[in-house]
Amino acid sequence: MSTPCPTPPRRPIARAAAALMLAGFGVLAAPAALAQAAAQASGYSLAAQPLDQALASLARQAGLQLLVPAELVQGRQGRAVDRAGDLRAALNELLAGSGLQGRVDGMTLVVERLPATAPPSGVEVLLPDVRATATTARETATGPVQGYRATRSQTATKTDTPLMDTPVSVQTVSRELMDDQKVRSVKDAVANVSGVYQQHGPDGNTMDSFVVRGFSVDSYGATYLDGVKDFSRSPKETAGLERIEVLKGPAAIMYGRIEPGGLINRVSKRPQAEALTTIEQEVGSHQHARTSLDSTGAVGNGSDWLYRVNAMFEDEDGFKDDTHNRRVFFAPQVEWRPDTDTSVRVGLDYMRDKRSWALTYGTIGDARGPVDIPISSNLHGKDDHYRDESAALKLDWSRRLNESWTVQQRVTLLRRKGEAHGTGLGSADDDGDYTRDYWGWENERTDVFSTNLELLGKLTTGDVKHTLLVGGDWFDEDYDSGGWAFGGTVVNVNIHAPRRDDQAYRLDYTVMPYKYRNRNAGLYLQDQLALLDDRFHVMLGVRYDHSDYAYQFDTAHFHPVDKKATWRAGLLYKIQPSVSVYASYVTGFGQSQFDWASGSLFEPQTSKQFEVGVKFEPLPDFGVTVAAFELIKDNLTMADPADPLRTILAGEATSRGIELDLSGRLTRHWDVVASYAYTDVSYTRSDTLQGERLMGVPRHGASLWSSYRFGGSGWKAGAGVIARSSILGTQRAWDPALYPYTLAGYVILNAMVAYDFRLGAHAARAQLNVANLTDKRYNPTTYGGQDRIGLGEPRNIVASLGVSF
Repeated sequence: MSTPCPTPPRRPIARAAAALMLAGFGVLAAPAALAQAAAQASGYSLAAQPLDQALASLARQAGLQLLVPAELVQGRQGRAVDRAGDLRAALNELLAGSGLQGRVDGMTLVVERLPATAPPSGVEVLLPDVRATATTARETATGPVQGYRATRSQTATKTDTPLMDTPVSVQTVSRELMDDQKVRSVKDAVANVSGVYQQHGPDGNTMDSFVVRGFSVDSYGATYLDGVKDFSRSPKETAGLERIEVLKGPAAIMYGRIEPGGLINRVSKRPQAEALTTIEQEVGSHQHARTSLDSTGAVGNGSDWLYRVNAMFEDEDGFKDDTHNRRVFFAPQVEWRPDTDTSVRVGLDYMRDKRSWALTYGTIGDARGPVDIPISSNLHGKDDHYRDESAALKLDWSRRLNESWTVQQRVTLLRRKGEAHGTGLGSADDDGDYTRDYWGWENERTDVFSTNLELLGKLTTGDVKHTLLVGGDWFDEDYDSGGWAFGGTVVNVNIHAPRRDDQAYRLDYTVMPYKYRNRNAGLYLQDQLALLDDRFHVMLGVRYDHSDYAYQFDTAHFHPVDKKATWRAGLLYKIQPSVSVYASYVTGFGQSQFDWASGSLFEPQTSKQFEVGVKFEPLPDFGVTVAAFELIKDNLTMADPADPLRTILAGEATSRGIELDLSGRLTRHWDVVASYAYTDVSYTRSDTLQGERLMGVPRHGASLWSSYRFGGSGWKAGAGVIARSSILGTQRAWDPALYPYTLAGYVILNAMVAYDFRLGAHAARAQLNVANLTDKRYNPTTYGGQDRIGLGEPRNIVASLGVSF
């Protein structure tokens, strides 16, 4: 048991709360003035896209609300528009030949059918001059995001809720931003979000692993797909995603047992009624080649059945000697919409991955820091690799029972298998000598069944509107490593002359059984209340979890059963439609705790967070979120410094910080995403680590990405920067002589240029991206000490050509 220590004064969070509240009042006058300036900015620009989305974007640019019957625009495609300074011309260009017309009625853009006596198609529909200060976006929580900024999400609440009405911090990485940056991994996408950092994961760092608000998320289930937890050894594929969302703080109230820093939710692309197919080919550094397909539409004219197919094949050499990656991804899905009240979607996600072990493991260090060798040096065996193959069957259905109630369910069945033949490395001495031995798993198998069933109600009691959610979920994961393999004959090697063909360590390694069965059932209730003419919002939620965890490692067996009730409450007040201030409190329920060697059980991890923030929209299509938080995590464990196979209690840690996220369109051609986070995380009650900062977490992190479209020329250019301060490389208890072994901060520059043009009758885009423009050498992560240190990728150039038809 850890010894209680005096809790430090918590004045910084109080000061931050007061500052944020003052900031909210300080921006009272700003949105109206800036919206007026935006309305006076010349011109309107629209990409080719579904007509309902194009009209919504045009209304936002004009500062108008949009009113259009869904049946008039459903399944129809809008053409690209680029007309300077004239709303009438932009609307006529967009609606030409559609049989529709538009008019401005006060603060609303109204779209309706042309009357029978409509003027010829060549005659313009005249609209009055427009000046407005309000906007309403027609976006859904699971649909495409216009530009870089999302306005709605369901990750925080499991309901389609405007972000301006949500009393927690939720940030979104849109598909357009991922395409502009040529994002191919979740880690690159979430680099745009404050307080989210890549982490060096276990077992050779083969999987996605992150730190959010100072605390690690579960490496074996670091991200969710459409709100359902899944599993993969390999980094998740982004080709089939519409957006990636990050919910900050404990999410157990909606998703069950989860680490408290936050949740990363990948939102799938969904079938669309309008037929559209895009094929893209990439080529680039290190013999990179990647081909992707995205095709959607109705199965037939007037059909109730829609389809979407995402597929991708990638093949490349790594930046290290004798390394290679190959990936196949295939995600077909169909959706049945027999009426406006019913939707049934069935899909498959299949992925096969083979990667060289050296590319994920990183590098090693000596007493001075990471070893100074060429970045192409491979310190592992030539044939060291891991394979991962998974298939997930997904079912998602909903049925509106009446005007007030909807029932919905999600089901995921996942099966995967994998193997790894890798190496563990020792640290280097002053002469550059290090050791290499065996590390891997023999015949890994995982089966996951996950489901939730929910009843959603829209009710009114007096002057109060309720969005009520009642639900239950079940998660069942059966994992068998097939044997955790390690040891073998040690091979002595030198960093300046690595021998990659010596496989002696593969002859006599040790194999230990390692398996577990993880089952969790939960019931939850949530009510979102809106009152005072939608200005005051209250969010209340409670959840009960029952967890059953059976585990075996070598001869040790244990079976903890944990039960816990958690809750959250949030308040949000809209000072005006474009300014919200909020406060929230939430508790969390984390993983079971145990000693790997003996099977001794500890209390499960728990957490609690208090957060205050301001959300405001200084422009119609531009938003800012500022949040301050204090997050406490209890019952942490750590490896025993005297025996790494034993586990001991580490105590309590507290993370305090301030985060800033902004995204959106500054002008009709200029888009920006930026973030900054200050994170102060340390052990606040611990016998062993009292007062120490947690390793691997930068105190400061920032990012900026900006892109500009050059009018109607088709050209677009973008550039960005990612900056991280230094991180602690180990904890004092593990190696007092080495502590703190700091890894230096870094700044990375990225850039792109793209050209949209017509290729015959089809829209096309040619694009060039350069990541790590200055070829900076950096170490973004650590697993502790000198033998597992992350290694950032060198300069990477990718050229691509995409065609849509």
